[in-house]
Parts: sequence; structure tokens; C-alpha cells
Amino acid sequence: MKISIVVPTRNRAEFLKYCLETCLASDDPDIEVVVSDNNSVDDTRTVVAESKDQRLIYINPGVDLSMRQNFEFALSHATGDYVIFIGDDDGVVPNGIATLRYLIGKFSPDIITWRHITYIWPHSEPEPTEGLLKFRYRDFCGPVYELDPKQILADFYRARITSYRDGANIYHGCVSRAVIDKIKARGGEYFQGQIPDVNTALSNLTAASSLLWVRNPVTIAGAGQKSNGTAMNAPIKVTKSQEKIADSFAELAQTDKVTPEIDLRIRSIPAYVYANLMRINRDHLDGRYDIDHTAWRDVIVRDMRKFIKKNRCWPVLEDFFAQSDPDYVRLELSDPPELQDDVDTIANPTTSKKKRQSLISAKDRENVASVVRWIQSVTGKPYFPPTNRFLAFIVQLIKSVEMRSNVKALSGPGK
Repeated sequence: MKISIVVPTRNRAEFLKYCLETCLASDDPDIEVVVSDNNSVDDTRTVVAESKDQRLIYINPGVDLSMRQNFEFALSHATGDYVIFIGDDDGVVPNGIATLRYLIGKFSPDIITWRHITYIWPHSEPEPTEGLLKFRYRDFCGPVYELDPKQILADFYRARITSYRDGANIYHGCVSRAVIDKIKARGGEYFQGQIPDVNTALSNLTAASSLLWVRNPVTIAGAGQKSNGTAMNAPIKVTKSQEKIADSFAELAQTDKVTPEIDLRIRSIPAYVYANLMRINRDHLDGRYDIDHTAWRDVIVRDMRKFIKKNRCWPVLEDFFAQSDPDYVRLELSDPPELQDDVDTIANPTTSKKKRQSLISAKDRENVASVVRWIQSVTGKPYFPPTNRFLAFIVQLIKSVEMRSNVKALSGPGK
């Protein structure tokens, strides 16, 4: 049984190097790592060529593709029975593949999702910032849950669930070939929206019969100043390089045969979730679901208020609401008094919480390799998630002690 780890990339060789190190750290012979290079002009090809691992596959379309098209192109070269997508600034934890194999062998699920951990890359804009690994002890070695995909989809339509990360993800998730083929049979391609992770987190729910969620990280979600998601969804501080990334995304999306779900000037991720729910209801479900438009509009308006003034675009958003719901009455949305200027009172309140102390020394946080080594040291052992919550709690306590011991060992005396 083969597992494909698919890594779409574009002009981010400095991140891809470390991503591939984590993907290939597993000694599992039945994985493949597919790098889909979207016509990069940096050292991406060289970085991949440096590895002689036969499990690594490099492909390049030879032309610039939209993000959606590159995801579809990458999937067409993946041969696994199960498929995982991650970004070029993400990673795989050492016991991740072994955990998946255990779950697949025991439950034969259509989809597996998990609580990933986050690494924020060091960056220089808008001010120099060292790397930061973000996680909670309780997100390691938790139990496994069996969820109902149809109930989750219904909760999305009623806006009881609004984050696409609570869906059935293939991006930082593992999806069976059977589900992928069902969705392709309906629309010709698997990725049917301009933000592929949002689109498939919802469309997978229409084709899956079983869904597992495990409180144990299989992957590491990276975030940095060159990330598409950061550039498109940055609320307050937007650098010139991020504006360039966002403009490139929009330009390539306009060349795609699949039209964007919404006007790309709308930066709200909940708006994309809302738009994809309507598209999926129309194209996959024959309009069977009744969407709560009012509840979703409230969610989106709240989200839009976190952006800088030029990215709130209230008239554009109202046009979108009017197109989505024939019963919508225009309210002439505008900025409340506290948002008349580009202030960050909502995104950055003055009464901030106390900053937590990092478990890794400041020197080590600047070094990506040391962060990878630390993650390997605390997650290298195989983990077999129990369904019993009490047993999982005991294992979590043991793991927290191991983590603290590893921090001291890696940091050295006095750190």
C-alpha cells in the first residue's frame, strides 16, 4: 500500500530543502514524494537533484500554472493508494507515516486528518524575526476519533463549523484514492476551486463514508513571509513582497479555465469557504443542502474587519452577497468608527496576553536544522493512537516529560 506525499512548489527552494529532508526521513519504502515545480526560476530543480533517494519524483509543467492547476498536475503524477499534500515550507514528523499506516491498517478509512503543529520561519520583513515552533503538549499522543462526514458537511452549511481546517483535508490530511476518483468522476478534475485546500476540504465530505481525526501531528505546517496563504490573508502588516505574491496568485488564477469562486479582491478565507459550499452544493449535491446565508454573512463581515482598509472592499463584498443570495437586501456595509483609518486595534489589542517562554533556546530558534532535529527527537517513536481517552491522557503526560528532557539535552547547560 503506497502513500504519496505531494509537494507543489514555486520559487521557494530555500524552504523546499528542509521540507524534503523531513519527508524522506522516514525509512518506509512504500512512500513516494512528488515535487511539482511550477516553472520556478530559482534553484528548485537543483535542490531536488541533490537527493539521490529513489522515492523522490520531480516534475515540471514547463509553463506557469495557477496554484489550482499545479495541484492538479501534481496529483496526476501521484500513484499512491492514499495521498497527502503539503506545502514547500511544511514538513512531515518522523513517526507520521508510521501513524498513518497503523490507522489505515486498523480502520481502512476514506480520510484521515490530524492536529498539526506550526513552524513560523525566520523572516526579515516587516522586521527581523527568529523562527518559532508552536504547539501544545496535549496535541501529541491524543486519541483517535471517528467522525461522520455528512454531519460535518451539514454543520458547514448551517455555519456551525466555519473553518475549512475542520473539514476533510487533503492538505495536511490523507485521502484515499477512492475518494479522489469519485470527485474526479463528477467534475473531470479533483481540485475544482482556486484555493485548493479550501475546495477539497469540503468536496471530500461529499464523497467520504468514514473520517478519522487524531490528536497527534503527522505534519508540520510552515508559515513565512513568502507563503501564499500569508500573503493573501495578512490582516494588517503587508510587505511589498507579499503584495507581489498576492498579485501573482490573482494573475495566474485569471488564466485558469476554472473561474475564481469570488472576486479575488476579497481576502477573507471564510468567504472562500462560503463560496465553495455553494459551488459544491450546485455541482455535487444537486442543491440538496439549504445554506444559512445570513449566518455566513455575519462570519465573513467579522473576518473582513481585521484587514487593512484597502482590503475591506465593502462594495465588492456586497456584490458577492447579492449574487449568492437572491433574498439579500443591501446594507451599504462600511467601516465602524474604530476602523475608519488603518488602525490595528482589533487585530492587535493593546491588552495582549503574556508571551510564553519558548522551549527552544533563542540561538536554536534561528536555525531551521536545530528545530527539525528537536522535532525528530520528540516524535521519533512510533505512536499507536488509542480510542480510550484516559489512556491517551496518560501517554500525553509521559510524552510531555520526554519533551522537556529533550529540550534540556538539546539546549545544553544554562539554556
